[in-house]
Amino acid sequence: MSGLRLEGLVAGRENGFRLPPLDLTVEAGEVLALIGPNGAGKTTLLKTLAGLLPPLSGAIADTGAPAYLPPPGAVAAGFSALHLTALGRARLRRWSPGLTSDDMDAGRAALDRLEVGDLADRPFDALSSGQQQLVLIARLFVQNAPVCLLDEPLALLDPAHAQAVEAAIKALAAEGRVVIASTHHLPFAARADRVLAIGPDGIKIAAPAEALAPDRIRALFGVEVSGCPCCGQALS
Repeated sequence: MSGLRLEGLVAGRENGFRLPPLDLTVEAGEVLALIGPNGAGKTTLLKTLAGLLPPLSGAIADTGAPAYLPPPGAVAAGFSALHLTALGRARLRRWSPGLTSDDMDAGRAALDRLEVGDLADRPFDALSSGQQQLVLIARLFVQNAPVCLLDEPLALLDPAHAQAVEAAIKALAAEGRVVIASTHHLPFAARADRVLAIGPDGIKIAAPAEALAPDRIRALFGVEVSGCPCCGQALS
């Protein structure tokens, strides 16, 4: 799979909020964490990359149809977990009126891969937030999109499900996908390949150690941190 290239991309709304121009290349297999305070424009950027909002200017190099995953709780469906997962393959077939046995097999394999195969026959709406998020990430696997855009994938999750979701995100990237995930969970950002921070002083892209340094966190969120976001170790 190929990477993602942005050339002077301006995301925002006509006659309203807009982000500064962004030049960025994200390599295939890279996890890019997107951080910033509420209202900074993280979701606006993700939706622009997903094609749900038109860019105000600039360009996104054509990499094929991206996949967008909204925050936990945003998807409601009465289908079974297996059916919803298998529906991710619908974009791969233009004319078939329904799911095939191959689609269902791929969906089941994806659920098994994330160790939630036991949820296959349960209604999606009856699952917990963490279970739903793992099912939706299983759906990303069968979509086979080159770029996966996840909006707050760890929100509302307990530690066990957050750990499972992070592992699933890393697995998406390990297969050569570009993964961009917005988050307020700084330990996740600390374990990403790079961090894109949107704040009062614009957009900055850096390695996690630099992006999450105390002065950067103070500038972004107006709070003091005394330890590493990943492990809590005191910072010198």
